[in-house]
Amino acid sequence: MVLVPAARGIVQALMRSNTFEEIAQIMECDVESVVSCIKECQLVEGNTATFKLPTKPATVRRPHKVADNVVEQILRDHPSYTSLDVQRQLASQHGIEMNRRTLQRRVSDIKSKAVPAKNVGLSVDARNRRVDWALAHQDWTVRDWRNVFNMDDQKFVDGSPPKQIFVDTLVGPEGSNSSDLSLREQLMAIIQPKIEAQAPKNVHEFRAVLYDAWHSDQEMVDKIEQLYESMPGRVQLVLLSGGDKIKL
Repeated sequence: MVLVPAARGIVQALMRSNTFEEIAQIMECDVESVVSCIKECQLVEGNTATFKLPTKPATVRRPHKVADNVVEQILRDHPSYTSLDVQRQLASQHGIEMNRRTLQRRVSDIKSKAVPAKNVGLSVDARNRRVDWALAHQDWTVRDWRNVFNMDDQKFVDGSPPKQIFVDTLVGPEGSNSSDLSLREQLMAIIQPKIEAQAPKNVHEFRAVLYDAWHSDQEMVDKIEQLYESMPGRVQLVLLSGGDKIKL
């Protein structure tokens, strides 16, 4: 296709800020015609310099830095959080919405590159809190821990009354960053991978999905039972070590 003289002036004007492909789209012609037209114009003007394709600087797509920084901070504060946990906190506490799949990749990337923090030890206050917590639970049996959470809403009894369950029984010693003693975090680490693909949107859906898994996924139930069986031993290790973290 040969461009008429009137069109050549337009091409010359466009070449200052557009690529050949963009000019061809604007002029509704093929790229070869654009190249031929520009070469001809340059020869007429006496411009015999090497002919180069006008280019625009490539657009570099950067991730949302603010959201990325918030995600990293959330995972530093809560290493056991899944992408679903992070998504909920982003929305509820920071007003940030992120695509679920994008967030899953980002969480996976951050966790894979995370460098374990140096063990600087727990503060005296944190150790004391852990010891106090362990003393309060030192006579708890596996049955007592099993009664904290089960989807059948039943209490296991063996002749003695069930223990009273407090908030710190489930979440661990307050203010001591004790994920090793947080039954909630340990349970979620087992449960979340099993139900995450179904992405429950509210508490009702979460319970329904978990109820189905509880009665169909024996592997999950076995891991939860192993967790309950480990809790009395964890309590004793905390007491013997004076409040040190437990190596899981």
